[in-house]
Amino acid sequence: MGVSTVGKAQGRGRYDEVHVAAAFHGLTALLAVVGIALGITAVPASPGYAAAPAHAWWNYASAAGVQAALLVFVVSLTLLMDSAMAGGRFWRAARTGTLAAMLLVFLAQFTPFRGLPDTAELTVAGVMADRLLLYALPVVVVTGWLIFGPRPRISTGAVTFALVFPGFWLLWTGLRGAITGWLPYAAGPAPAPGQLLMMGIGLILLWLGATMVFLLLDSTMGREPDGYLPGFGPPDSAAGNNSDGPPFAEGVREPDPVDPRDL
Repeated sequence: MGVSTVGKAQGRGRYDEVHVAAAFHGLTALLAVVGIALGITAVPASPGYAAAPAHAWWNYASAAGVQAALLVFVVSLTLLMDSAMAGGRFWRAARTGTLAAMLLVFLAQFTPFRGLPDTAELTVAGVMADRLLLYALPVVVVTGWLIFGPRPRISTGAVTFALVFPGFWLLWTGLRGAITGWLPYAAGPAPAPGQLLMMGIGLILLWLGATMVFLLLDSTMGREPDGYLPGFGPPDSAAGNNSDGPPFAEGVREPDPVDPRDL
């Protein structure tokens, strides 16, 4: 569990950042579930649903943005309960996965892969779900991490374990594509096996690049929450003049809580 300075901060008449961070994570979870729900309401209005209802539902569940949003929802709920959560190996890998997935989902909207999914065609709910899950949610998740953290939480072990998410998606998509002939984000005929392999390798490399960016930022940015953000925690003028000491010492990185499961 994270270290809280609630009593110290309130004693000085300042707001404690952990409460603001928890509220932000709660709003992030709400945004994710609203986007998923809107997408679900749009599925019955899609052309694919009329032809094969079950197939249309599986198509929606196979979308990387939907699966990433579901992971964001779960992780954000845990941070709502404890915005300074230390977590173990599984949780830290999931948190790392949400950051990498959201970054790549957002960047994909500025590539040729951009396009409304067939489950969202011509419906207001589908368009809103598209904007929420593919634009708003990635911005909120990454911005929230930059401001509130929690940091430091990302390690090379978490980066490695986070590969389970893209690995599962590629395996699921490949097997289902081989059976049904349908692939997400594919226009025209299905790519040849060799092309699919190269695309899969490219995705893994992009994923590793994204996680390495967050690993670097996590190791160089200050501790959050209660690191302290301006306006939160002990007054800046009081830092270093009492037993609390300064939030950061020059050239010294505050130790990350040690979890035995990470050893």
